[in-house]
Amino acid sequence: MQGKIALITGATSGIGAGFARRFAADGYDLIITGRRKEMIRSLADELGKKYGVRVEVVLCELSNRDEIESLAQRVSGEPGIEVLVNNAGFGTNEFFHNEEFSGQENMLSVHCLAPMRLIHAALPNMLARGKGTIINVSSLRAFGAGRRVAVYCGTKSFLNKFSEAIHIENMGKGIRIQALCPGFTRTDFHERIGLDTESNKAGFVRWMPVEKLVDISLRDLKKNRVICIPGLWNKLMILAQSLMPAGLYYRIAPSNGGLKE
Repeated sequence: MQGKIALITGATSGIGAGFARRFAADGYDLIITGRRKEMIRSLADELGKKYGVRVEVVLCELSNRDEIESLAQRVSGEPGIEVLVNNAGFGTNEFFHNEEFSGQENMLSVHCLAPMRLIHAALPNMLARGKGTIINVSSLRAFGAGRRVAVYCGTKSFLNKFSEAIHIENMGKGIRIQALCPGFTRTDFHERIGLDTESNKAGFVRWMPVEKLVDISLRDLKKNRVICIPGLWNKLMILAQSLMPAGLYYRIAPSNGGLKE
């Protein structure tokens, strides 16, 4: 690849596919990763034909250390990567002690180790060019804990602080860093844990289209906002949570996605 390149993990569908479509529309060649072979190759064909960009598909399991390292070597050897979107992730819906521990280790690898390793591989080339963008897709869960999401909350909290630290280390060097903290977004992520994403709102839930989420993320990126909380409703929820006494919050902390126990 000779032009500007965006690498997006977890691009098969949802937020990752939304970023892939946006960067392809902006003229970026793409390297996209995912696990669902037919879906991601279909997306690659669609974007290549529609926008005339080159799209490379990397089938990758980011819970596997060897596959993370293989992708990292690909990243370090591609100096044209201007954008890195660490979007790959997954959720669970069970109490920590009832989950297989291997699954929690996998979550730690996908949410924390993979972004760390890919950023470590991408940053030297970005710094050499004096230009680069890194978006780490975090979650509103980074700001609080809840039932059935112990490791998920912990990994997303790490991602926020890690993003802020990388921003501080590279201020004034042309590198833009963002931790994007979506709330309820219309993707198959929420469908897979049993939530109805079709209704616009249900109780305290406000669903956001992927396209709007991507627009807000890139708008805040231009303003150098490292922590991006998209949508007024999400900001109000985080504010209310921050003002709530800890003892009260512990008693009413919700389950994953607001699911009833």
